[in-house]
Amino acid sequence: MVHSPATFARGGLLMMALAVGWFVLPSSIANGVEPSPEALAVQAKALLKTHCYRCHGVEKEVPGLDVLNVQALKQSRSDEPGYVVAGDADASLMWQRVGVDRDMPPEKVTQRPSDADIEVLRAWIDSGAPEALTPEKLRIGEAQVLSWIRNDQQNLARSDRRHQRYLSLHHASNNPRFDQADLRMFRAALSKLLNSLARTSLLALPQPVGTDDVSQAFVYRIDLRDYGWTTDQWQTAIRGYPYGLTFNDPDLQEVCDDIEELTGPVSSDGVPYLRIDWFVANASLPTVYHHLADVPTTAAELEQRLGVNTERDYLQDRLQRAGFASSGVSRHNRLIDRHVGAQTAYYYKSYDFSKSYGRSLLARYPLGPTFGSNTFAHDFAFEHDGGEIIWSMPNGMQGYMLIDQHGNRIDEGPIEIVRDLRETAGTPKIVNGISCIGCHRNGMLDYVNAIDSQLTLTGEARNKVDRLFVDVERMDQLRMADQQRFMNALQQVIGPFLQVEENTDRDIRSFAEPVRVVTSWYNRDMTLADAAAELDMDEPNDLASAIRTNHDLLTLGMGPLAIEQTVPRKMWDTLEESSASVFQRSATAIRIGSGVGLSSH
Repeated sequence: MVHSPATFARGGLLMMALAVGWFVLPSSIANGVEPSPEALAVQAKALLKTHCYRCHGVEKEVPGLDVLNVQALKQSRSDEPGYVVAGDADASLMWQRVGVDRDMPPEKVTQRPSDADIEVLRAWIDSGAPEALTPEKLRIGEAQVLSWIRNDQQNLARSDRRHQRYLSLHHASNNPRFDQADLRMFRAALSKLLNSLARTSLLALPQPVGTDDVSQAFVYRIDLRDYGWTTDQWQTAIRGYPYGLTFNDPDLQEVCDDIEELTGPVSSDGVPYLRIDWFVANASLPTVYHHLADVPTTAAELEQRLGVNTERDYLQDRLQRAGFASSGVSRHNRLIDRHVGAQTAYYYKSYDFSKSYGRSLLARYPLGPTFGSNTFAHDFAFEHDGGEIIWSMPNGMQGYMLIDQHGNRIDEGPIEIVRDLRETAGTPKIVNGISCIGCHRNGMLDYVNAIDSQLTLTGEARNKVDRLFVDVERMDQLRMADQQRFMNALQQVIGPFLQVEENTDRDIRSFAEPVRVVTSWYNRDMTLADAAAELDMDEPNDLASAIRTNHDLLTLGMGPLAIEQTVPRKMWDTLEESSASVFQRSATAIRIGSGVGLSSH
């Protein structure tokens, strides 16, 4: 069955994923046993996470759809019924597609749900579609986090303290939305991104604080020197942090003051730690990504730094070239050159186009780019509109840069040239840093040279093509070796966090890309439970009660949370309208503390 885009917009892919997975659920209904709503919720969540979440939460096959966000599934939509209408399966689009139309899963899916399996879906919706209760976890309060950091500082040499920074995921641990597998993703995302930004040849794991087990900590310490960063570079990178607080609780503030005394005011700036999810979501975006990874403003400067000479390699046939009619990101044909530099094991440079005719057509003009000593420039050189650069960093991870047709660094790829169908950055635009990291999760992607076989060139032009465009087998060998170099580094930086417990023997390639996952989690709309966990409140209902009775919270736009609706993350953390974020102003309104530190820069 072939589905139109409109079908997908109605949730077709969601339904396919749901229906494929129902057969694994316990068939207690079929056996005459009526499960409790709580049991149904657990069954539904396990299914969604195992069979649906990667496409409809991580990969965002249907933009904006997160199958684990039950509150969002329940929200009404102006154009069509909600995916889930709590208490009424017949009014739910999910049930309509799976239980009534039976057009999901599509015919091509051989594993079909049984009638009993589908009844589990109806029972869950009719029971109110409750959210699954997360197995009880150890709650990590602000006092514990600060105590761990102070104790850790006291155990370090004085000369080392000013170079240490701390990052925490305790608010995620306290959030019922996340389970232990999710917390592993937070840890892996932090480690991968840190090493993807590093300027040194060292692969350095964030160090656990409060425990010796690197895969179980809630707070991590990093040494800026491991990644080649100065204290000033770090401070510049994290300006605009919206979660710093001066605490009203004198005991908490006393610990913060102790930490600042130990580290020095320049090191802490009144903010003893950063949230891991905020760091991952922001340091993977162009401004911070370019700053910490030291990505220069032009391709020429980057190539000089890496010891790559693209013109020489072209003239001397020292590059390997492949062209293809389409790719996962390009709207038109694309060409890739592979180089080796004195300071990099590989350097890939793509040439992308805004149209599919004239000098943008590689089948007719394969011998670009145009430069002074290119003797084929007049008759056979393409004219490109931009490109992407990927290179091997000193530690084996990969660096990324987007450029325009003149080789100047840009933050986003023009949508008419390239696009991100998965909307990794929350937009179809390719955004440097996050989009590239998410796409190249296992290093260089597979591609097949398909241009040289289409050419009708003769004479010296044809000979030049034959020397530059290498055969498929040779290009595959080179690409796979480059991919393995990256995977060796990736294994070292995320394996200790993901390949634990039941996943000890799991192939590292089979995991979702952690930076993309954590970024998507951070950027999604917030529920009452999210806000309560981030404000260090034990009970979400306490926050709901406060919202209903506190004029300041209502003025800040928190009202929807009290009626089981969501609010945008950008509302919660923005500093565009004030020197303090809504998070910080909410903390003031409920007398937790007031905004401080990096957000005021």
